[in-house]
Amino acid sequence: MITTKDYIEMVSYRRPEGSRSQRRFCNRYLKPVFGQPDSKGNYILRIGSKPKVAFMSHHDTVHAKNGRQPVTVDGNFAKATSDCLGADCTTGVYIMLRMIEARIEGLYIVHAAEEVGCLGSSHIVYQTPEVFDGIQAAISFDRKGYNSVITHQMGMRTCSDDFAYSLIDLLGLDYNLDTGGSFTDSNEYKENVPECTNISVGYFKQHTSQESQDLVFMDKVADACINADWSKLVIDRDPYMVETLWQTPSYFSDLDLEQIVAERPKSVALLLQSYGYTANELLRELGEIRDDLTWQ
Repeated sequence: MITTKDYIEMVSYRRPEGSRSQRRFCNRYLKPVFGQPDSKGNYILRIGSKPKVAFMSHHDTVHAKNGRQPVTVDGNFAKATSDCLGADCTTGVYIMLRMIEARIEGLYIVHAAEEVGCLGSSHIVYQTPEVFDGIQAAISFDRKGYNSVITHQMGMRTCSDDFAYSLIDLLGLDYNLDTGGSFTDSNEYKENVPECTNISVGYFKQHTSQESQDLVFMDKVADACINADWSKLVIDRDPYMVETLWQTPSYFSDLDLEQIVAERPKSVALLLQSYGYTANELLRELGEIRDDLTWQ
């Protein structure tokens, strides 16, 4: 039975993409459960004959260095002593391993290369999309904090509010709808899978030396997922319909556009880039660059 003691050992592996310690981690924790990965390094396991929900995480971390690191436990929280912890996304891997151990029906994917551009999940989308045949929902365990069910990633709706509320009801945790997602692997499937989300698993200050993981909340999420009736999820979103955050009327009841830009600069920049803007073109639109001026 996998326990928090195993989790502490798991986060002791620094796992930058392509590193020796990443391979050792996968050989120790993933191959015995999933078997061999696909050609891009994704570990895929299907439980049940026709699962409709995909559960996902990733096995790379943002560490710059290869090798092992010391990890301490202070109260309910695990912390690294000199680098980021790597709870993003070791926590998701741990939750999924507990669900697999309990034989919860689902499609399980631990992706490669999320931290360097979601390369593992995009490989599945473009090279092996049949993996997702019959899948109606993609749930990532890769969100900070205690309260989020992500409905929008990079400013685009990736799951319906009705789905999010049904997920909150069946898990029975103190989650709320959150429109402020940046992106993770579930975002890659938004044009193929109706409902794509990311939920909080209890880590904080990810990608920094202050990163920590609430071990009690982590097991609370795992227990909720093991005991959930996944058949009660409401599937409502049409993946062929594009809806941006700015098209959600209720979003503007409490926020103005300037506040959105200030709070989510990366998401706004990525959205503008997706519309074809370059930095110079944006400055030109703002009047900061004038084509009618010539320099002498």
